[in-house]
Amino acid sequence: MHQINSRYRDDSGHPAQELLFKIDDLSFTYPDGKTALQDVNLAIHRGDRIALVGKNGSGKSTLARHLNGILPLQSGSLHYRGKALTSELLAAMRLNIGILFQDPDNHLFCNSLYEDVAFGPMNKGLSRDQVDQLVKSCLDAVGLLHLIYKPAHQLSYGQKKRAALAAILAMEPEVLILDEPTANLDPKQEQIFKKLLSAFQGTLIIIDHDLLFLYDICDRAVVLAEGRIHHDYSFRELVSQQHALREHGLDFTFRFSCCGDAHHHHPAPSHHHHHPTHDHGSNSSHVIAADETTPILELQHFTYQYPDKTAGIIDVNLIVKSGETIALVGENGAGKSTLAACLLGLHRGEGFFFSRGRQLDLGMRRSLWKQIGMVFQNSADQLFCPSCWEEVAFGPQQMGLSTKEIEMRVAEALRSVRLTGYEKRVPLNMSGGERKRLAIAAALSMQPEVLILDEPTASLDPQSQELLLDILNHLAMTRILITHDMFFIRELSRRTLVMHQSRIICDYPTSSFLADTHLQGINGLDYTYKNHCLEQIMDLQDQNKGQPGI
Repeated sequence: MHQINSRYRDDSGHPAQELLFKIDDLSFTYPDGKTALQDVNLAIHRGDRIALVGKNGSGKSTLARHLNGILPLQSGSLHYRGKALTSELLAAMRLNIGILFQDPDNHLFCNSLYEDVAFGPMNKGLSRDQVDQLVKSCLDAVGLLHLIYKPAHQLSYGQKKRAALAAILAMEPEVLILDEPTANLDPKQEQIFKKLLSAFQGTLIIIDHDLLFLYDICDRAVVLAEGRIHHDYSFRELVSQQHALREHGLDFTFRFSCCGDAHHHHPAPSHHHHHPTHDHGSNSSHVIAADETTPILELQHFTYQYPDKTAGIIDVNLIVKSGETIALVGENGAGKSTLAACLLGLHRGEGFFFSRGRQLDLGMRRSLWKQIGMVFQNSADQLFCPSCWEEVAFGPQQMGLSTKEIEMRVAEALRSVRLTGYEKRVPLNMSGGERKRLAIAAALSMQPEVLILDEPTASLDPQSQELLLDILNHLAMTRILITHDMFFIRELSRRTLVMHQSRIICDYPTSSFLADTHLQGINGLDYTYKNHCLEQIMDLQDQNKGQPGI
């Protein structure tokens, strides 16, 4: 039975708060026939701080896109400040409602951060001095003032996220909507976002699966399930009821055992550059033994500079042996994705590159795509075909394989990621978790020797993360995980490389890395604030044991 907290549905119940949005019987269906929202009823008052949560594909982003008129009304009604939506009202409303999309590149399209952040205020007709002051103030607030004239395409993903937020804040919105703001961010940058959002004085609506991040920010949790509002809780009511978290696919507590036990019960190793060993230990029973013979990939004194002379990676020495799983960690902007691009042959670089003992020249590196598979941070970046079958078949087709071989590879790849039966589905209309698995299938159909996954858990709900963990655990291949996710690092990898300021500064067993809180701290990987929130949530859950559910 759907429970709605009446405190949030009775307009007269908020004498001190102005009603901003009133949504009645809102339904929405996409052109491919997928119903995303069904009979949604919701009231949002000025000053509300709402966590909009639910499983991947539950309709959260679709609902958010109705709040500032990106998606048209199909069925039902939406009132803003007591007025029904019209084209005139939409124009004014959009000036007051800022939305930060999952992909920051949707916001950044100018030649410099200054121009990106100035774009909105200039279109509001503000004076040059006012615009200049706003741009510098907002970039300073997100910690990017020193990059004010840098083009966005030269920034790390986390820096782009902060730049996009600066562009929204420069519009001085009264309502701020954020879609997965913490996806792909290291803990240090999460805390920057947390500080900014905690200080925001307007109405806040955040779509996120990270309830620990939301704990000190939001006071209300609206839960969507299959396009409907399933529950409308106070935030503490939701997190205090573990059965409710399980019911809504939001139970995250299992993931953070490593941030407590592992961090507090082992002495930290010394902070020197460790050379890898291969008796590392792992909690994963499925990790296959690494081949101790010729490395499958090797870089010696490898350096890459971007065209503007910014360092990408500096003097990297790396050995990857067949069958091992390596975690590549470090703060946003440390050079992790750049190193992955070098391994794929996308960046030339200077130094020595070997594959199975054979030195590769520039021409040979161009064919590395046949040997190394890559799953990007944003899976939508590599999904461009009209159906799942065509998406997974695309790579093998470029290899000139026979029709029979392609069909076999597609079927096997979809089976391995639990997407059998999805062959005719439209990829961009699938949930985030499904798209992530499809991107993995597209890489697997190439039968690569090495699979690189860049932030594989970003934007996934806890249930999707568990499924992904099981899938990756059963892939008998060499894997490189670029991640800030300590749980996945612990469960999947035996060896951890730490990058800092474009260099690999440590290479040692994962068990040692998980024990080294000092190293995690200097690399933006300190989860102390989440441990504190987790302890409070556990206390709330203990207090509620044996109590009737809400």
